[in-house]
Amino acid sequence: MSGSIEKYDIAVLGVGGMGSATLYTLAKRGLNVCGIEQFGVAHDRGSSHGETRLIRKAYFEHPDYIPLLNRAYDLWHEFEKKAGEKLFVENGLIVAGKPDSEVIKGLDLCYEKHNLPHEKLTVNEARKRFPQFHLPEDFIIYFDPIAGFLYVEKSVEKFAELGQKNGATLYTNEKVLTWQANKNHISITTDRRKIAAGKLIITSGAWANREMLSLGIDFDIWRKVLFWYDSPEIANYKLDGFPNFYVELDFGSFYGFPAVNEMGLKIGEHEIPGISSLPDEVRRTLQPSDEPVILQFIEKVFPRFQPVRTNFTVCMYTITPDFNFILDVHPEYENVIIGAGFSGHGFKFAPVIGEILADLAIDGSTSHPIEFLRVNRLLK
Repeated sequence: MSGSIEKYDIAVLGVGGMGSATLYTLAKRGLNVCGIEQFGVAHDRGSSHGETRLIRKAYFEHPDYIPLLNRAYDLWHEFEKKAGEKLFVENGLIVAGKPDSEVIKGLDLCYEKHNLPHEKLTVNEARKRFPQFHLPEDFIIYFDPIAGFLYVEKSVEKFAELGQKNGATLYTNEKVLTWQANKNHISITTDRRKIAAGKLIITSGAWANREMLSLGIDFDIWRKVLFWYDSPEIANYKLDGFPNFYVELDFGSFYGFPAVNEMGLKIGEHEIPGISSLPDEVRRTLQPSDEPVILQFIEKVFPRFQPVRTNFTVCMYTITPDFNFILDVHPEYENVIIGAGFSGHGFKFAPVIGEILADLAIDGSTSHPIEFLRVNRLLK
């Protein structure tokens, strides 16, 4: 480790989905900024990987996310042009469940409050339009034409790349050993160097649990397994003509994406957790209990599919007590900013999260409506 101390206006701890977008935003605004990532760029050890991630404006989780999503959509379109690569595909989303299910009640409320394009379909109407789906007769189906998916690793790579082109410094495969905050600056020690920064932004995903526990906030870390399947029927499940989907059944809630390459149809289960207390303890190998529920879903909803597994990967959800994000200035250190607890639904917000965290670091406040995401709601 060098004896000299490297100095920056702002340091970003963790350069996954949120950290890379924040690094890019800060660099674009002319700040002298560094990002510190314990793994490589677009790695597969956290939450921002797995090829594709859903993006949608109709939000059954909480209607207050809609203004942030409107901005996120604008920023994704802007960023895609700057990146010079296709990152956002608007191929639509099928959402299905019983009339009294959480997802349908949430969408009913969302569409009542917000003027968003959508179609409400009966099962017969959905079957004619999307014959791949076999859904129970009592289900309600919404089709969201402006939803789609993001290429997640490509997006992280481009945020990091363009951040560096705008002057950011990026340290990869480097662990932060300690950080200390005082009134004037942040002192950071990694396994390779010492850094002094005016501000620190924490976007370290499940590894932010250490900081949250010190505040009395206990995150759950959910182990989630994503699967890809080929099939003799795969031609009917490709991007041209097949939407993304989210289906709430009695035995779980499942989401998926069309086949965009040779790995085939991608499916994950959203709500049944495998809980770990530390991110390093999450099992990365396939466990006997991982796949049966996915196969049960395929048999029920896509009975003609005949799945042949081609790949799987393990990711993590970092779950807050109320399943909403934490975006705020640290309650004890005004020069430390927290972006954490994205609870399995955060990646679509990445560029607007980058704006919010940059605002909080530079100005101490933001014009974005984040009061429902402030940390004080969770403090005991």
